[in-house]
Amino acid sequence: MTDTFPYPTGSVVAVFADDTACDAARRRLEQTGLGYDVLHGERGLARIDVDGEAHGRSFVRKLQSLFSDDGEHVREYAQHLRDGHYVVGVMVGEDEQAKAQAAEALRGARPESMTFYADRYVEDL
Repeated sequence: MTDTFPYPTGSVVAVFADDTACDAARRRLEQTGLGYDVLHGERGLARIDVDGEAHGRSFVRKLQSLFSDDGEHVREYAQHLRDGHYVVGVMVGEDEQAKAQAAEALRGARPESMTFYADRYVEDL
């Protein structure tokens, strides 16, 4: 199984400041039936893999930092994790209805930020 967090293509990703907000997001997502993943703490930092070295993608990370805002997003997510926050990812692919469901569920739990990562663009939600 490939870890999607080095670049979460097809995912809605939200940041929650504390476990209460994250738990609310989980409950809301479970009602939708959409699959999700939660990153927190050191394990989450390892999965985000800021340099891309653990996933063999250091070159991809360098390109992201040069040609897009993606590298900045990765560094922001890493800082959120260092601060004890939660990063929640919902894989929706190109399904607009699933994207809307995920965004609505996550929005109801009041995220600090929420972003959709398409194949060739990033959308703030």
